Amino acid sequence: MGCPTALRKGCWTQEEDSLLRKYVKEFGEENWKHIAAKSGLRRCRKSCRLRWLNYLRPNIKRGNFGADEDDLIMRLHRLLGNRWSMIAGRIPGRTPNEIKNYWKSYLSKKIASETNKNSVPVKHRTQSSAMDAERMGSASERKQGKEEEEDTVAFWRRLLSEAEYKENFVWQ
Repeated sequence: MGCPTALRKGCWTQEEDSLLRKYVKEFGEENWKHIAAKSGLRRCRKSCRLRWLNYLRPNIKRGNFGADEDDLIMRLHRLLGNRWSMIAGRIPGRTPNEIKNYWKSYLSKKIASETNKNSVPVKHRTQSSAMDAERMGSASERKQGKEEEEDTVAFWRRLLSEAEYKENFVWQ
């Protein structure tokens, strides 16, 4: 099925980027069929969507990952596995592709070298343990009775700490 052959391929120009921004503002992020057809970009809707999601969105965070993001990615990967979009949803401003590439190029090697130094095997979790951690997080929120909004990173860090506590309690 794919894109027709008359469409443009290759690098995006600044003019194309500005045109795409204009049409996303006009049609919204859900109407990729209309954006690709009416913008005059001669790009397929998938290419337009991916360009917007990975490069042009205004809330994308650029630059190096911080130590807190490294820690959070490692904990979420231990909890969720290779579900990059779920992990990215819990780290504001980062795309799933960016997190996956960072994991594969840097963090997994860092963990492997630490594992070899300590000779402690990495525990892999199942989907049911991730669901248990989510249920445990919502139960602890109800117990505390707080209605205040929490920072996304702080919330998931607390949830992961509770999940690690539960795992240590169960495994010992």
